[in-house]
Amino acid sequence: MIMDMNSVGVVGPAGFKELLAANSVQDTVIRCQDEGLVIALKVGGKDFVLGLSRGGVRYFRSFDAAASTLIQNGICRFESDLTGFHPRMFAKNKKGGDLLDGTGETL
Repeated sequence: MIMDMNSVGVVGPAGFKELLAANSVQDTVIRCQDEGLVIALKVGGKDFVLGLSRGGVRYFRSFDAAASTLIQNGICRFESDLTGFHPRMFAKNKKGGDLLDGTGETL
């Protein structure tokens, strides 16, 4: 859906609600970007991302937060592309740099 974050429009919360009310959102994907997860929208064949009310892209630190935002707005079916995403519960191993899950097991 989104190739380059610089080439997409940003839709604030009020605009997002208007698009939903008009049934204009064709596709929704939670995607990983360098700064965090974003909610990508396909509207009228164009790509947008969910933004903040004060401007700029809204980045999420967890999949749960992004999914909750969609569900609270009535979107219960969506795709996700979490390539490159590492949840906060993963930590660097103090000895060598391997990723550890929440139980201390190496991934």
